[in-house]
Amino acid sequence: MKFLKSIAVILALTLVWSCSSDDSDSNPSLADLPKSNLEIKAVASGSANTSSSAKAIADVEVSEFLINITNIEFEFADGFGVPGNSSGNSDDDDNLNFEDLPEEIVSYLEENYPNDPFCKGELEDGDDDDPYVYEIELQSGTEIYFREDFSVYATETDDDGCDDNGNDNSDDDRYDSEDEFELRGPFELNLSQDEVTVVEVEIPVGEYDEVEFEMERSNDPTSELYQKSILMRGTISGTAFEFFHTLEEDFEVDYEDQVQNLIITEDNNNSIVFDFDLVAVFNQVDLSGASDGNGNGTIEISPEDNDGNRQLANRIKNAIEQYVDLLDD
Repeated sequence: MKFLKSIAVILALTLVWSCSSDDSDSNPSLADLPKSNLEIKAVASGSANTSSSAKAIADVEVSEFLINITNIEFEFADGFGVPGNSSGNSDDDDNLNFEDLPEEIVSYLEENYPNDPFCKGELEDGDDDDPYVYEIELQSGTEIYFREDFSVYATETDDDGCDDNGNDNSDDDRYDSEDEFELRGPFELNLSQDEVTVVEVEIPVGEYDEVEFEMERSNDPTSELYQKSILMRGTISGTAFEFFHTLEEDFEVDYEDQVQNLIITEDNNNSIVFDFDLVAVFNQVDLSGASDGNGNGTIEISPEDNDGNRQLANRIKNAIEQYVDLLDD
């Protein structure tokens, strides 16, 4: 049996810091947060090449399982604070007026934020510990961090914004459950093989009580997932089947132990695994009634309903949503 090579195509990766409307003038800044490495992985338990044998699924064998994830969000646990001065400013930083900005940054702002006026800017002190050089804040409170080559390192959003004098309109130096750390993909994954790496990233040290990922249709016309968010192939009682869906859904994923939170430490050995339990999915969804309605030799299960299996497609989709968990790796 042939398997596609596992892929983790990352077309874009942006770190986004979303802060609630209660955050404020000493709002925790990206520069003040101690960070640690996190490896995010995914696996489909019960696909043909994993340790959970497909034989555990009655009459169903899954040989290919592809998904498209667009965003991954980590929600801070209540009371997660930031040590030290949380203003994000330093005596070594140089303030920048709009006319002082490099042309590349001006062009980026005009193209991406045409209706959000410039509020203030800072040129960092060049410390090697800082992965960015320019910090720009817009009137809405959006803060954009540019590397030395003017590429965007990250954005941070404070819903309170800043006033005309360049001051933040907030007074809180702690994160809570309304704040989140977000990774923007898309991450197109082939889970036909064993465990695959989605992405490795630096994430703030601390406690997170929820991880959420968003699954949407792929916009890549060269991909097998084009205009699909899930694609699965295999056999049902020896007959080829293909399942796909176009769902656009947010998955809230927790550890099986509901009282367990995700703790990121400074030891640089952090990892989490999204586990799509296909054994549980197909033990819940009875495929014995799936039919090859158009007689082309493949049982097609999708919202397009070529073979009359639309309701079955929705049941599989709902079961996949139910049986995805975090594994403590």
